[in-house]
Amino acid sequence: MKIPEMNKVYVLNPHYHLRHDIHRVALFSSTGTDTDCSRNWHTFIHPLQAVMLSFFTYDRPLQTTLPLLCDFFCRSKEEMIKWVSDFIDNPTPIYTSSQQGEIYFPKRILIEAEKAGKALRFDRLQANSFVWKKLDLTTKRLYSGPLLLTFMLTNQCVTHCKYCYADTSTQIKSPLTTQRMMELIKEASDLQVQQVNLIGGEIFLHKDWKIILKELVKRGIAPEFISTKMPVTQKLLQDVQETGYQGIVQISLDAIHSEILTASLGVNGNYAKEMLHGLQLLDDSGLNYQISSVLTNYNCQLNVLAELLHELSHLKHIRDWRIIPASNSIYKEYNVFSHLKPTKAQITKVFNQIRPLLTQVSFPVILGKEVTDKNYQDTWGGSRCFKGSECSALTTHMFILPDGKVTVCEQLYWHPQFIIGNVTTQSLKEVWHSPQALHLCSLSRQDINKESPCRECRLFEDCFSYQNRCWSDIIKAYGKDCWDFPDPRCCFAPAMKNKLSYD
Repeated sequence: MKIPEMNKVYVLNPHYHLRHDIHRVALFSSTGTDTDCSRNWHTFIHPLQAVMLSFFTYDRPLQTTLPLLCDFFCRSKEEMIKWVSDFIDNPTPIYTSSQQGEIYFPKRILIEAEKAGKALRFDRLQANSFVWKKLDLTTKRLYSGPLLLTFMLTNQCVTHCKYCYADTSTQIKSPLTTQRMMELIKEASDLQVQQVNLIGGEIFLHKDWKIILKELVKRGIAPEFISTKMPVTQKLLQDVQETGYQGIVQISLDAIHSEILTASLGVNGNYAKEMLHGLQLLDDSGLNYQISSVLTNYNCQLNVLAELLHELSHLKHIRDWRIIPASNSIYKEYNVFSHLKPTKAQITKVFNQIRPLLTQVSFPVILGKEVTDKNYQDTWGGSRCFKGSECSALTTHMFILPDGKVTVCEQLYWHPQFIIGNVTTQSLKEVWHSPQALHLCSLSRQDINKESPCRECRLFEDCFSYQNRCWSDIIKAYGKDCWDFPDPRCCFAPAMKNKLSYD
């Protein structure tokens, strides 16, 4: 045990936040941070642990804080030092045990005040602000409201990507007003959300994107990155900088062959030239940016990717380049879309071919091969046993459509089964606790069609209550009317009507 220095001021790492969630406390990290904290962290901790951390939100040395902790917890100085020391500058995540399972904490929870730098602020949390009655450290869904929000500002775009998974055809008759969005952003801030994402379509086509982004920056809940396929101009860069945005600008560029881009994106012959010019402006701007490419049969060739890599190699400040194989869409006919999707063999071949070239560039290149390695129809034990990142729908995340309707997932859009409210007339908390949302969280066997193997499955209660079934993958695999079928990863899932794999 490392003995802390009594004359030093230790504080709760300003990259972490505590949010009372009725029956526990949510501990989560700010977005856009890398080295000073555990990135994208979110766990539930015991309220008493939050109380302990609250004592470190004041500008005072440990020798002053320690007696206060001893008085509150009725423990000796030695006991409190032993408890606190594990949380001071811990280099890796740690955990404690409870009757409801292990409780995980991120790295560097308490740090020396002088190491907090400009990010330091003292919220001065009160110990009595974490009062609880019934303890629940296991339920995945937040009680107090969403932790993450996504605003789809518009479903209009500057390209017509043949592989796009988005619903760009629905006509928006009454868009959510900017005034209402600002009210919702304030409510989100008051709720202590982790971040508010902005997506399109093309977010820069929304007339008030600058006002919206600036407000998110002001409230400290700006998106980690914003993505665009629009050629960057000096005016656009100036507007982004004026918002104070410090996140990542993601440029989507699949190739620099004009013929390929015209065929796959429906753009004019000058698009590649304009995109490369915009990248140079972005590189000179000082903004953080990364490149994302979607791999299809149009560009799954070494010469195409190598040519793009050559152009990117001239840039000095690129953060990374991500190459991700195209995935199925609910809104594209599968028999048409399947011809766009490269096979696993094609993807493996081109990734192996390009790897030797990656040593010639100074930035990381992320090859998204994991999507091709995803296994289907082989997992026993229900949704809590599925591998990969866990679904955030209905547990931490809400998705607000351009007309104010709210759905549970970015890829479900206006699917009627998953519309849980409308923020034109409801608050975020009202939507989170709406009858539609609560019903989806507690589906019974009677809610499931008889054609679905889930209805009679003996794992039904545990699988559905754990909330880790991917609704969008289910619909992609079996069709819109089969939303209640098994997740394709489940060993009881029937043969897919539309294959998600890259075989």
